[in-house]
Amino acid sequence: MPVKEVLAKYTKEQIKKAAQIKAIFFDVDGVLTDGKIIYDDTGSESKEFNVKDGYIISHLKKAGILVGIITGRESKVVSNRAAELKLDFCHQGIMDKFSVFEKLIQFHKLKKKEVAYIGDDINDLQILDVCGLAACPADARDYIKSRVDVVTESKGGQGVARDISDLVLAAKGVLEKIIR
Repeated sequence: MPVKEVLAKYTKEQIKKAAQIKAIFFDVDGVLTDGKIIYDDTGSESKEFNVKDGYIISHLKKAGILVGIITGRESKVVSNRAAELKLDFCHQGIMDKFSVFEKLIQFHKLKKKEVAYIGDDINDLQILDVCGLAACPADARDYIKSRVDVVTESKGGQGVARDISDLVLAAKGVLEKIIR
């Protein structure tokens, strides 16, 4: 079964943490994208997003998992992607991500252990240190990797969200139903 293959990559502790998740919060640059920001001659910005990351979002939402973005940069491209995916929230231009994280868990009546957070840099560490399932991409700095529960197989922008989403859905016993 593909679900067994997904879970075989993780420890019992990682699976236990993933099974408790009710919300997944993502950083954008370096997580949902490869971290590159491209400007053309007119100043228009572009980013690349992975379609596999986007596809799984609808399944997370159907499974009752809250999904959203907390990112330090402000970008129309990110707003468009968040709207396209029908994310529950998209907080941009956030210098103090931790305070937004705390407000979100309070507003949505969540416990910290019920939130997975995927980040890749220093401004994500406060959240990574307290959330229920902390994750980062394979190409994050070692000092970030040393502080998370899961380092994904994928690099930023290459399926990081899908890796964690598959883990959470499999740990909750939902992924097999989705595959069928």
